[in-house]
Amino acid sequence: MAKYALLIGVSEYQSQEINQLPGVVKDIQAMQLILQNPEIGGFYEVKFLLNPDSITMQSEIEQLFMERCQKDDIVMLYFSGHGYRHEDGNLFFIAHNTQINPEGLPRIATAVDAKFIHERYMSRSRSRRQVLILDCCFSGAFAESMSAKKLVSLSINDEIAQQLGGEGRAVLTSSTATQQSFEDSGGGVYTRYLIEGLETGVADTDNDGVITVAELHEYAKRKVQEARPAMKPEIFAVREGYTIRLAKAPIGDPQLEYRKEVEELIRNGCVSVVGRRILNRRRNELRLQSEVAAAIEEEVLKPFREFEESLREYEQALVEALEEEPVLNNWTRKELKRLQQLLKLRDEDIAPIHQSLIPSQSISTTDAISQQQTPTPTPRLIPPYEDDLSLEKGIDYTKLRDLLKAGEWKQADSETYVVMLEALGRRENDWIGGEELLNFPCPDLRTIDRLWLEYSDRRFGFSVQKEIYLSVGGKADGQYDEEAWRMLCDRVGWTVNNRYYTQLIFNTSASSGHLPSITSRDWWLAACLLSRVVTCQA
Repeated sequence: MAKYALLIGVSEYQSQEINQLPGVVKDIQAMQLILQNPEIGGFYEVKFLLNPDSITMQSEIEQLFMERCQKDDIVMLYFSGHGYRHEDGNLFFIAHNTQINPEGLPRIATAVDAKFIHERYMSRSRSRRQVLILDCCFSGAFAESMSAKKLVSLSINDEIAQQLGGEGRAVLTSSTATQQSFEDSGGGVYTRYLIEGLETGVADTDNDGVITVAELHEYAKRKVQEARPAMKPEIFAVREGYTIRLAKAPIGDPQLEYRKEVEELIRNGCVSVVGRRILNRRRNELRLQSEVAAAIEEEVLKPFREFEESLREYEQALVEALEEEPVLNNWTRKELKRLQQLLKLRDEDIAPIHQSLIPSQSISTTDAISQQQTPTPTPRLIPPYEDDLSLEKGIDYTKLRDLLKAGEWKQADSETYVVMLEALGRRENDWIGGEELLNFPCPDLRTIDRLWLEYSDRRFGFSVQKEIYLSVGGKADGQYDEEAWRMLCDRVGWTVNNRYYTQLIFNTSASSGHLPSITSRDWWLAACLLSRVVTCQA
């Protein structure tokens, strides 16, 4: 049992048409030190590959997955640099020697095909614990070719599982399949918080002394979106890949305990009056000096400060532009849109600034330059604050909506069962039968599903479970299909090696379709509910 890592960074490019990325070197050096540290990563080998050409890059990746590792080893590949998404949807890693064609696009023959890496090396590797971290543009496109069927099911040795976590593959990405991923402050934003979560141990959210892949990503994602809300890091897992244990974390460290308390209490860059009392008491209990506690709080607040600074910079730019031209011309609006993209601000972030300074003018989000640089986002299923909660049975779904909006997944899961009971005319703590689900009121079912889809960015919902069930051969006939049910449970993360989890995962690191969990342990309810979802066209 060993852990191997290959860290690839491309900061310099032969083509002058490709932007240099000086922060990549700092990212990888920091990551290398942490992974090599026996008190944190404990990796047996961490190889640093800087500015390789495409052939060298592919060769080193092949050696990592095909030659160095054994079945019980953890293998980690980290890439930081430019990513390019081809028109066919495939992701390519831009190498030092990647050329640019006359149309201004990378020549894919001189780049590294991520799909080839996945199918040729990762899927054929002896290692059954694989972690891929991508801090590059369009990195989410890598996961589109992943399939649970490509991993061979092996029995897990309990002792090994305790030390290394479950078998599987996890892909952590700094952006979605259609997003760009810029550098900030000399390094990648996503990588910065991955390093912070590992180095401080704060990513160990369950305080068991171990940082899993899911815990690390969830921490980095939250911090990224505090600083740059427009960025959307993602995690994709095959089998129990998100349970792979990447690093150790200290237990009982006073500064770490205080930091976790601060992380929990800060909301939108502020600590409430009650929260301040809690922190003061915890500081005294942990016997921390005031200066140390203040430094910890300031570090935790750093992402919020960066976000506020981005808003101030955008506002100042708009003020200066209006001083020159009270009515903005098209070119200035395009420049402001580009600045917004670089600052990683969403339209809703800058809307109050516009309403204050130029309520009668708007900056189009669909102008030509915007369309070229950032693909138009998928429309929201339900506009914020305007959810259609019209229902057949007159049930109040406000609480469910608010819980989902706040990311309180566990409470929302429980509330889903409560409102479904109400829609069936049953009382709280009653049970729901399969026949009732086959006749569940469609407007209510669609409303519940739309709310889950909306506030999980289409990660959770009955319709997500339905699509997975149908994709593995299940039929919407209300009948039990053992093989389809087994594959559904495996894909959504309800089971590991045909054994149910002792507890569900109530955060967005869980597999797509993991929630709601109403049918997670009852095949008959699942068959009936998913059949009704099809009937109701949800």
